[in-house]
Amino acid sequence: MRNLIILSMPFVLVIMTVLDAFFIARMFKQYKKLNKSLIPLLVGILCIGLFYDSLILSLGAFLKYGTIFKILSQLRYILHATMIPLLLPICCYTFGNSRYIKPVWIITALIIVLGFAAGVSTSIEPRTVGAISRYAVSDTNPGWVDTVDQVLDIAPVFLMMGLGIVIWKKKKNPNLFWAGFFMFLFTMLGIFLGKDPGGDKTQSLMFYISMFGESLMVYYLWKFSEKVE
Repeated sequence: MRNLIILSMPFVLVIMTVLDAFFIARMFKQYKKLNKSLIPLLVGILCIGLFYDSLILSLGAFLKYGTIFKILSQLRYILHATMIPLLLPICCYTFGNSRYIKPVWIITALIIVLGFAAGVSTSIEPRTVGAISRYAVSDTNPGWVDTVDQVLDIAPVFLMMGLGIVIWKKKKNPNLFWAGFFMFLFTMLGIFLGKDPGGDKTQSLMFYISMFGESLMVYYLWKFSEKVE
């Protein structure tokens, strides 16, 4: 089963990338339709980072290790750390609390600066699984960067699920909750099912299994933005 999953990775990653691009285009179309609402625009910008993640991983079947590939891969971590904080103003705009918009944007800006510093400082190294070559986080990654990355990976998921329940109840829009739920689900599946039977962590499939959660998150964020009033 594991071998079949590894063989399917290049094909599936391309499909994920195309679907991400489609959903992002729909979000920007929704923004043009509702030009008074920033939510579809912010959701679209946030999801560009997830699209780029899929794109670089899918190109890992063709790119060779080197300076260009490493720079493109470093940008993955920078985009992830700087765009995920946009969930804060997205949620604030959804609730319509205009008096909180300014302080929320200030907090968001500070987190983005911290995330950018962490993304730039992330130490990465070549790792190959099947036909996919990628630059993954190195064991020599600075401790403070690991801490920032973990917070940015975990906090937004629980933020989406927690606030998603409230928005589901008040706005009858369950999609923010489902976006967080499926990201959480596939992250957990990646941890428990992605391990290499031989114990070689460089052969872990966690990065790939979690990609299904990212793709579903993009889908439900698109559905969320389409139901914004």
